[in-house]
Amino acid sequence: MVQKQLSYKYQVYSEIKKGILMGQYQPGSVMNERKLSEELGISRTPIREALQMLARDGWLQMETYKGAIVREFDAHYMWELVRIRYALELLAVEDAVRNMTEEELVNLRKIQTEQKEDLLNYDVDDFIQHDRDFHSCIYQMSRNGELMKLASNYYDVFRFLGKQAVLGTDERRITTIEEHQAILAAVENRNIEEAVSAMKVHMEHTEENIRRHIKLAP
Repeated sequence: MVQKQLSYKYQVYSEIKKGILMGQYQPGSVMNERKLSEELGISRTPIREALQMLARDGWLQMETYKGAIVREFDAHYMWELVRIRYALELLAVEDAVRNMTEEELVNLRKIQTEQKEDLLNYDVDDFIQHDRDFHSCIYQMSRNGELMKLASNYYDVFRFLGKQAVLGTDERRITTIEEHQAILAAVENRNIEEAVSAMKVHMEHTEENIRRHIKLAP
């Protein structure tokens, strides 16, 4: 019974999170435990536990009289995420150069090649997915388990905030490829200083691009 409860809790977490990402649950929506219980066909206990987990991870906010509310991702919150990502990415690429395998490096090259093809084919959705894959691969190469845990939830939130604000212009997609290429070259040379420097440039340009689309804190 305990195992089932644990399993249900995580399944509900994934289902609701997927619904938020897909726009099924809009920002500001009240997540009613009874209604969710009826929709998913399970008791309210794993629903309640999943909602608490989603609130912990930043997807929901708990309000005294309303209960669990789908979070409004305002400019201040987005700015906080941008700063967190900046720090995580530099740490990830530094550890990646130290700990990567040749097989992982081959995979990183493959992702970069596929993203270039997305650019030529004007496939924005695949381009954005490969952008995420590129950075996720670097996190895996880092062998830093806690860093990977932080990045996993963070990237879902970042994707939810709107792809048009990050990679929605032809100019930014082109410069992204160039910046990724610089990162890849430094990683291939196993040069930690150059890799961190190239990632820093990439994160700074990403931040600048976000600022042009969303009013962030100074």
